[in-house]
Amino acid sequence: MKKSALKQFSSVLVWLFLMFGFAGCIVDPIEPDDPVLSEPNHVEYTPEVQEPITNDFTLLKACIGKSYSEAAALLTNHGFTASEENKFLKTENGVTKEAYIHSSGNVEMVARNDAFDIQKQLFTQWMNEIRNSVAYTKLVRSHFSLSASWDNGYQHFNTSEELITALSTVQPASGMSASFSGNDIYANQYSLNMMFNHSAVYMQIINQRVGQPSDDFTESDLENADLQKHILISKVDYLTFRYKGFYALNVTDKQNTGNEIPFVSEYQSPGDFGYIKLFYRNTNNLLMDGTIIWAGCGELNFPSSFRAGQRLSSVMPYPGQGHIAFINNEGHYSTVSDEIELQRIWQTLSRQQEFRHYYSNTSKKVAVYLYAPSVGVGNPADAYYLVFTEQ
Repeated sequence: MKKSALKQFSSVLVWLFLMFGFAGCIVDPIEPDDPVLSEPNHVEYTPEVQEPITNDFTLLKACIGKSYSEAAALLTNHGFTASEENKFLKTENGVTKEAYIHSSGNVEMVARNDAFDIQKQLFTQWMNEIRNSVAYTKLVRSHFSLSASWDNGYQHFNTSEELITALSTVQPASGMSASFSGNDIYANQYSLNMMFNHSAVYMQIINQRVGQPSDDFTESDLENADLQKHILISKVDYLTFRYKGFYALNVTDKQNTGNEIPFVSEYQSPGDFGYIKLFYRNTNNLLMDGTIIWAGCGELNFPSSFRAGQRLSSVMPYPGQGHIAFINNEGHYSTVSDEIELQRIWQTLSRQQEFRHYYSNTSKKVAVYLYAPSVGVGNPADAYYLVFTEQ
């Protein structure tokens, strides 16, 4: 990406990029066989439909995917006036709002005001607009946090209601901030930030896949021979958790004992250019080979292609980290305290006939590797999960 474009990225990208590390380390180990009592709601992958423009959020959302002239017309039709290149202004109830069209996939709105109570009102208003939108029902990630001051650290919340309640009691202080970030099944990334030191509230929507052709599969192509291999490699998109296909292969010196797939790893940290290679038992059995580039984007050399498989209508219950877990860059299994990512991945995989077949014939823990080919100012739109199941 060009350096100028990076300046337009909001905290949502920073948050998502920071999450890339959790697949490569052990965080708050838990007992892997503990039952998981609740799972995230299953999100249906229905086509995206633009909802009516009734407020600032839905107006900003409607600009995504539009040409500059189309987005500019939407803003001017809703009371904004062109000020300078890419910038539009609207004063409402004594507050001036600035709307920016950075690109067809990157739009932003900023409300500036020195009054702390007005900042809180604006943040609450925009948070409620997001919460009451159709887009909110399609979120697969959400993160809510609040810092009362530089010295207070961050509180984290499960819902927007909890965040708004906590914000209502906060007093003005240096370093005070409130934020929401998340993304939906259409790769829209949302961020909302209130920063007391900036005397402003920021709302931004980014979709870095605008204008790209869809790579979703439309037809099943599973064959009986696909179910007779040793290893199934499934691909799941990082942002959306959509299924991106499978690759099946045989290995030599197959190990039928134990409860973990015997990975061997070659990992080169990307000072500029790095790579990750995963093998089964020895370097004769390549499972994946991908480059990793700092401030750029690597590519997966192997497997080089994936097939659709066969989609089913039902989802299997999530079995916990005793049966599916992350592996890190060294190929070692890890446990995490927050299993939402694994639960989302499981919801996607367990709808595939090929995964069900391999999983029903395995004694080994399914392994999930988060492949992030771009690091530094990482782009979450480049990342995906590779999931290894041995039968």
